[in-house]
Amino acid sequence: MRKAPVLLTLLMLAGILGACAGQPLAEKPAEVAVAHLLSGTAIFGRPVNAVELPQDLVMSLTPEMRRFLAEIAPGASPQRRLVALIKAFEAQKFHIEYDEATTLTAAQTFHKRRGNCLSFTLMMVAMARELGAEAYFNQVVVPPVWSHDVAQTFVVYRHVNMVSKDPRGRRVVDFNLAAYDPAYDQRRLDDTSAVSLYYSNRGVEFMRAGEGEKAFLYLRKALELRPEISDLWANLGAFYSHFGYYSEAEQSYRQALYLNNINLVAMSNLARLYRYSGREGLANAYAERARHHRERNPYYLYYQARDAYEQGEYKRAEKRLRRAVWHQDDHRFHFLLGLTRFQLGDMAASRQSFKEAFSLVKSPYAVNVYERKLGLLLDGLVQPKSGNSS
Repeated sequence: MRKAPVLLTLLMLAGILGACAGQPLAEKPAEVAVAHLLSGTAIFGRPVNAVELPQDLVMSLTPEMRRFLAEIAPGASPQRRLVALIKAFEAQKFHIEYDEATTLTAAQTFHKRRGNCLSFTLMMVAMARELGAEAYFNQVVVPPVWSHDVAQTFVVYRHVNMVSKDPRGRRVVDFNLAAYDPAYDQRRLDDTSAVSLYYSNRGVEFMRAGEGEKAFLYLRKALELRPEISDLWANLGAFYSHFGYYSEAEQSYRQALYLNNINLVAMSNLARLYRYSGREGLANAYAERARHHRERNPYYLYYQARDAYEQGEYKRAEKRLRRAVWHQDDHRFHFLLGLTRFQLGDMAASRQSFKEAFSLVKSPYAVNVYERKLGLLLDGLVQPKSGNSS
């Protein structure tokens, strides 16, 4: 497999993008192009046979897991046993280390005692069902979080947790409470979609490790399960671009945009790809579309404000946050605005921002985090200081 200089590409575990009205629909790629992208010919020099695709036992339980479950409130009802299982995790009688960058099967998560939110949820759903309880995957529309895992590359994450229902109501089991708020939009995720996310995550992880052939097989498996998901095509485009197959990358991104014409990741990476290949007109067009989306996205403004705050540029942070809260009331925006105004010495405005934040927050975990931060301020461990100009 040939290796070329790495273009700036998406490295995402599965993206979720906001709306932006008025974007033109991408042209549908030719069927032959889509078939070529999925064939693997560019990577292997021949079409990949379906039997070569991975068949991981994503939600299977091992005998050790079943022995563990057999000791959880034996003789009780399935729901009471599930409650006992959850309490065992909460009390850390069975500890799982949170590892954002690692996606594992249910059995691997149990045995290695680590994994990300999807790994933990795969394990919990499988174990809950083994106990006889009703449990399903829940996709939480967590506001986008941009980060720089690769220079100038935006990474957007999708959050998944477990929901179980009983006569008393709906119970949410979440591995990463910092990312969850009951106020966020949520929807049931079918098993096939959850498993497709597993394969896509693993494909990206293999890509990062430089294992191109294995990465392709996992990404192809994800698309075999859910070919209609735009983000999976964006991941395939990132893969092709990462290993220097720029024509295939372009077609993958275009397919992603055909399925979701506001896929910011596909737009941004297409702009970079066109810039790299000297097609400045197309590069500028896609870059402008991406910029238009980002600059009107309150969560991107929040990302910029957080970066400015960490750099001590408090006036610039305040300016971005005022724009963000104008677009949307989010407790995180108001709380950071309170911190920013405290650093600028505007105590009355700071108190008002904190009041707005606490009026909006629903998660007890977030309330505790905010109270601890305010405690540091009141204890004088964080002193007001003059901010820099934007």
